Amino acid sequence: MSYFSIRVTFKNGSQASDVGVMIDYGMGGYDEKRTHSDGWVEFHNYHERSGTIWVHGYNMGEHSLDNGRTYSFTI
Repeated sequence: MSYFSIRVTFKNGSQASDVGVMIDYGMGGYDEKRTHSDGWVEFHNYHERSGTIWVHGYNMGEHSLDNGRTYSFTI
């Protein structure tokens, strides 16, 4: 099983706590979580697919979700 992490910050540089993050794997599969107090959230990629990342309702594009990958987005 692989995993990847996403960090979300606000434009002023502070961590974005309790922000919704959704991964759309396509073909009807998705996973949705909220960031922790440090702005990080971790997902497991059971099917090792790429997916579209949504942060706070904004489409951040399609990304490779390989094991150990990290992404950082500012909202």
